[in-house]
Amino acid sequence: MIDSVPGMKALDMNTAEDAIVRLTREVVPGMIVTGMEVAEIDGAPRMGPTFGAMMISGQKAAHLALKSLGLGNAIDGERKKVEMKDEEAELLIAAAESPEVADA
Repeated sequence: MIDSVPGMKALDMNTAEDAIVRLTREVVPGMIVTGMEVAEIDGAPRMGPTFGAMMISGQKAAHLALKSLGLGNAIDGERKKVEMKDEEAELLIAAAESPEVADA
């Protein structure tokens, strides 16, 4: 478990960019930290107004989530094509007014 949460350090975008991506991980079973949460848990520097590391950290978190669910992903070279039923596909766009259109 997490013993303590030191909080993020002062703004240092150059250091933070690499640290945020490197430290993105599953901290307890089922809980993956990414982006600014990594800075809070590890005492890493704040990222500031740059979003590159946040995006890459999020992608890494998605791959870690797939891996923890036992699903293949591109990072591990185990990407599998999964066939979905029509009902399952509609769940992916459940917030849309119709199954054909999803506003982002």
